[in-house]
Amino acid sequence: MDIKIGDLVTFKKGLYADEDGAVYRVLEVNGDRVVLELANTNMTIRPQSVAILSELEFYVDRDNVSKEVHGLINQ
Repeated sequence: MDIKIGDLVTFKKGLYADEDGAVYRVLEVNGDRVVLELANTNMTIRPQSVAILSELEFYVDRDNVSKEVHGLINQ
């Protein structure tokens, strides 16, 4: 998988129930790990976390998650 900085990603379906619907923007790629920022939120300071590349997939807008995500895609 060729994930790079700025890509929108989600966790693979079924891995983490509490991540269902969350869309992240990749801030940094470091080997098999990435630093992510929650993209579909109204929070001024967006939560960040570290994830393993193999647990991620490219974001596909299946459910029109939020206007914020669409804004990021069009940037």
